[in-house]
Amino acid sequence: MKRLKIPTTEEMQTALQDLVSWYSHSNIQDIEEYVVKLRSQNPGITDDDLAKKIVNRKAWKCGLIGAATGIPGGLALPVTIPANIVGCWRVQIITAVAIAKVYGHTAESTDLKTDIFLILAGEAAKESLKRAGIEVGKSVTKKAVDKFVTREVMKKIWKIIPQKIITKAGEKSLFSFMKMVPLVGAPIGFAFDWPAALFVGNTAIKYYSGRG
Repeated sequence: MKRLKIPTTEEMQTALQDLVSWYSHSNIQDIEEYVVKLRSQNPGITDDDLAKKIVNRKAWKCGLIGAATGIPGGLALPVTIPANIVGCWRVQIITAVAIAKVYGHTAESTDLKTDIFLILAGEAAKESLKRAGIEVGKSVTKKAVDKFVTREVMKKIWKIIPQKIITKAGEKSLFSFMKMVPLVGAPIGFAFDWPAALFVGNTAIKYYSGRG
């Protein structure tokens, strides 16, 4: 029987950074068009309600990714990275970019890379900013980040926060072995992925709306 290789921290960090870079720059147009189309299909919808609609759609998709065998990707990511982790990172990143568009932020007007890392980190974002020398008060919001985070601090964030996100992914990967038995693993994967995606989506809403 072939032994499964566990990905290194460096491989996980590279995979995450590649995904964030790809979806914060290379794939912006498709995501923005998706938001524009969804808004046109719901005349008069508020930004908050549109953002919630996107979160629920994307969180459901992430749950399906976790319950399936994974998704094909256009990036040359290490084969040792669990497919369900890559799939959920992808959906969560796309969700964050879409919600940025809902609240009027684009790749041309904001630093999406930093935003995505902070959103994916969730509750760990505040601690990471503190380590970088920034106190943001009660919650991490786009307004606070724009006010206090300099280019030098951004570079620190890019090094600190991926480690926090990878730690969460490491806990999740314990479930990957259960997925080797489809009838048992699929329901477990779905139950785990859905709350994670929903949490990230709602974090993005709080971050961009400023109502954290």
